[in-house]
Amino acid sequence: MVLGSHALQRGWDPAAVTDWFHRCFVDGYDWVMVPNVVGMSQYADGGRMTTKPYTSGGAYLHRMSDLCGPCRYEPRERTGEHACPYTAGYWAFFDRHRSLLAHNPRTARTVGQLDQLADLPQVRRQQDARGDAPP
Repeated sequence: MVLGSHALQRGWDPAAVTDWFHRCFVDGYDWVMVPNVVGMSQYADGGRMTTKPYTSGGAYLHRMSDLCGPCRYEPRERTGEHACPYTAGYWAFFDRHRSLLAHNPRTARTVGQLDQLADLPQVRRQQDARGDAPP
C-alpha cells in the first residue's frame, strides 16, 4: 500500500509500476500484480475493481503503521520543512484529479475539502519543487 500510494500520488505510469513490482517481489505473478497494482494500487482500471483510489496521507500511515516513528516529517503537515510527502502528495493527487474524483461518491467529500485548504497553492508549488515527477 505504501509504495503503491507513493507511485499513485506522483502519477507514475501504472505499467511501469506493475513491471517494477513484478521484478522485485517473489509473488510478482500476473494473477497477483495485475489486480493488486493496476486495479487497487494505481486505480488504473477505471474503477472496475475498487470504488476509489487506494491512497492516503501521512496521518493515516502514522495511525495504521509504525513507519512514521523514525521519520523526520510530520504526518499532519502539508507544507513547510517538515511536511510529510504522503500528506502533501495526497492533497496534490486529489487536486490534479479533481474533475474525475468529484463525481465519485467515495471521494467527493475529499475533493470538496480541497476548497477549504488555505495552503493549497503552497502544496502545489511544494510538490512541483520536490521533483517527484514520474520516472
